[in-house]
Amino acid sequence: MGKPDDMNIDDTKAAEAVVVEDVNKLHLTVSQEAATPGEGEAMMTKAKWLACIALGLGYTTQFQQGACTGAILKSIDEELGPTNYYNWMLGANTIATAVTLPLAGGISDIIGRRWFLIYGGVLGIISGIVAVSAQSIPQVIASSVLAGMGGGAQQLALAATGELVPNKHRGKVQACLDLAILPWTIFGTLTGGAMVTYHSLTFRINFIIGIILNTISCLMAFFCYFPPTRTHKLIERGTTKWKALASLDWIGVGFLTVGLVLLLAGVALGGATYPWDHPGWIVPTVLGFVSLVSLGFWEWKGTKEPFMARELFAGKLRTFVLFLCVDFVAGMALYASAAFWAQLCRGVWQVTPIKVGVLSIPGGFGGAIGGFAAGMVIGRYKYTSTKHCLIFGTILKIIADVMLMHLKPGTIPLGLGTGFISMVSTGWTSVSLIVCVQLTCEDEDIGLATLMLGSVRAVGGSVAVTIYSSLLTNTMKTDAGPRVGEVVLKMGLPISSLRPLVLLLINEDTELAGHLPGMTPEILQAARDALAWSWTLAFKRVYTAATAFACLACVAAIFTKDVSHAMTDHVAVRLENEKEKEKEITTA
Repeated sequence: MGKPDDMNIDDTKAAEAVVVEDVNKLHLTVSQEAATPGEGEAMMTKAKWLACIALGLGYTTQFQQGACTGAILKSIDEELGPTNYYNWMLGANTIATAVTLPLAGGISDIIGRRWFLIYGGVLGIISGIVAVSAQSIPQVIASSVLAGMGGGAQQLALAATGELVPNKHRGKVQACLDLAILPWTIFGTLTGGAMVTYHSLTFRINFIIGIILNTISCLMAFFCYFPPTRTHKLIERGTTKWKALASLDWIGVGFLTVGLVLLLAGVALGGATYPWDHPGWIVPTVLGFVSLVSLGFWEWKGTKEPFMARELFAGKLRTFVLFLCVDFVAGMALYASAAFWAQLCRGVWQVTPIKVGVLSIPGGFGGAIGGFAAGMVIGRYKYTSTKHCLIFGTILKIIADVMLMHLKPGTIPLGLGTGFISMVSTGWTSVSLIVCVQLTCEDEDIGLATLMLGSVRAVGGSVAVTIYSSLLTNTMKTDAGPRVGEVVLKMGLPISSLRPLVLLLINEDTELAGHLPGMTPEILQAARDALAWSWTLAFKRVYTAATAFACLACVAAIFTKDVSHAMTDHVAVRLENEKEKEKEITTA
């Protein structure tokens, strides 16, 4: 009888050991799941809604500041200057944003996004304080650098919202973000002009609004946005945030930062600060290009853990790589619509700053409608696959640019309709590219991949602005004098007044032009009318070049690979406060 009892005891102990082992495995599994990003729920929860609202508010705030500030640069210069370098208020912001975007995206993929978004808002607040108290243009330029850095971090919302919802709904999320910025897309230029025209605080009220909005967005992010504390990359590498930062590919980050700063600064200096054959812009541009090429070689062969993740590029020629190509070339075409519309309105149609804001409203609607429509339909139907959406957006841009080539004095209705179509294509293509890139990359690289689009677009746009500015400058230099002279010299204007008249009118200083020797109101108006035709020729050349870039973007889009199959129910991450809620329910 003793042996069977011993056997029973042994069996019982063995069974208990198995149970203990299973429990330990279960505890380990639960512990690991709680520490990892995990796959989130497909349904929207209260925590997700609050997080998306917080992210959307930060994204909207940086857009508001950019839209309104860009419309009042000249007014700020008139109050604090005048200077001949006030455009650096915009240029410094563009450079800071372009540099911050990939850095914020890539580093937040490693150490998490929450504090990046909060610090972005804090930088926005500091930027606003500097601008409100500014007594000189250099102070506003410094404010613009801070605003660009903060705005680049706040654009993480594009990636952060996408990873909270199923892949198949990422387009809809981008559509909602497009709606969130609708007021500033449509009325940003008009609002900026109204601030400096009608408010006693002039341009400063814009930055006060920015301080308020950034404060609210910081508080919302602090109390409502709780992404995983341990990211996919931290878990894969089995390390901590501080160790990950210490071992970051800082050489690659250095090449990227220096390359973007020098390239964008050099391009901005060309034609405006320095003539096109001057080393003042050639040297930084070449050095910036060399630095970016060096980045490519370093990331390819020089480091084991590159900042620019190799898996984004390896085997993805027709997806991620071509998406970036479309983005770069499309950015060259898109900037022709966005960056030069106000100048076209003032030069060709001779309208006031407030009227420029009014004439920008249809384009604002177009951008919002295009982005929203693309987000809602991309990947859902046979002819709205990711590839079809890119092709459609670039073809629409070609059509719009061809129509813009035919604008001239007295064609405001045609211009409004064409501007609307052009910005529809802009919004459509931009949102389509965001969705395409997010569907192509791995979950752990979504921040870098998404925000790299903005940086690539900025580089393409800056190169395009240089080309367009050169076309405008050269055309006005060769055409304006003879064209205006042919009209006003017959009316009795002394030839000695011709050159200063043309220069003053190009700079929109009609008041001083009216006091030139031999000037009459009739001669002044005739000169302005003649100059409008010089602007017409200049912008025809600009949009001819933009059409060529749009055609290149369309060709690249044709060769892209459809990634609609990735639009599944997969959710990249689960919020920390969602886990806590589930734990409470399980415990109960």
